[in-house]
Amino acid sequence: MSLLTCTPYIDYTPPKLTQGKEWYVSFYVLDPLTKKMKRFRMKVNRAGNKKQKKAMAEALIGHLTEKLALGWNPIIEKSSVRAYKKLYDVLDLFLETKIKELESSSTRSYKSMVRQLKTWMEQNRMDANTYVCEFTADTAVDMMRDVEARNDISPRTYNNYLMFFRVLFDWIVDRGYASENPFMKIKRKTKRLITKRRRIFADDELQTLWGFLEQANPQYMLMCMLCYCCLMRPKEIALLKCSDVDIMHQTIKVRAEIAKNDNTSIRTIPDKMMPYLLKVDLSNGDNFVFGHHPGDDFSPSKKHVLDRKIGTYWNNVVRKECRFPMELSFYSLKDTGITNMIASGVPVSFVQQQADHSSLAMTSIYCQRSGKATEELKSVDVLNMK
Repeated sequence: MSLLTCTPYIDYTPPKLTQGKEWYVSFYVLDPLTKKMKRFRMKVNRAGNKKQKKAMAEALIGHLTEKLALGWNPIIEKSSVRAYKKLYDVLDLFLETKIKELESSSTRSYKSMVRQLKTWMEQNRMDANTYVCEFTADTAVDMMRDVEARNDISPRTYNNYLMFFRVLFDWIVDRGYASENPFMKIKRKTKRLITKRRRIFADDELQTLWGFLEQANPQYMLMCMLCYCCLMRPKEIALLKCSDVDIMHQTIKVRAEIAKNDNTSIRTIPDKMMPYLLKVDLSNGDNFVFGHHPGDDFSPSKKHVLDRKIGTYWNNVVRKECRFPMELSFYSLKDTGITNMIASGVPVSFVQQQADHSSLAMTSIYCQRSGKATEELKSVDVLNMK
């Protein structure tokens, strides 16, 4: 029995007895999906004589009246009761659950996606009173078509949206709010369409970057150097503490709790990067190397810079001032650093250690990105011709 509060003559009509060729008790209830009243009949023909039929009908009417007043709805009873929960409430419960499980960056992403789902629903006449069961496979198809039609959505981003909504509705199905995932039959975009658009920097583009940042923002320049020279990821840079930097031995420790692969690693600081690092006040080991401040200040602080601010500064300032195309992102520095190290003759095994790659095969992929011929191979007589 549902614990919904029902209003007579709005959510249902009181049951009544109809006598004639057939004796039956009838009543109407509101169908939550169609918003229309639906009639139900229960026959009492087999009760015996007229007196017995009437007694049975009165007992049935009393029983039905009590159940209806308490929120019982035979339409909902045939389906999963949870399917008639409000979708907005279920989405909020999903976020509440995930916030306890996820890191802050993932939490922000989940909140953003749920917010976009609610916005789309409101734009398509599905408000806060929409039931979970009203979000059907057809609804999911309509939504993904609208996502695909947006100018700012690439095939890769489309797949990210689709995967999130699959995860979301898998959670909804697992908890009994729906019987099937409405997004499951929607196909992902093929790999041919989602090849990475990111590319490495040309030498003149790197010089443009260093020249601009040395004058405009040396602190952000150091962030870029950590990505390019020490092959650190934005999150690792944002959570780097002053105590992680060993000036004497020219190393940086990337702690397991901030590393992508959950393993502690040591990165070597190149000689030419040292003068820029020595300008930073690393005296308080508990401080983060890059702090959270208003504007474009990234100086050390007890509170770390948000990793998304690293990307925001790149998009809003660096790309604009250096006139870099969209294919050059902050993370392109890591790709470029790996490629240039290998092209300069640094052993691949050393580069693998610096990049903290799980295998040599992963690092070797970058050997093919320099676009330059391998000098050692030019002189090898593989044909053995005389």
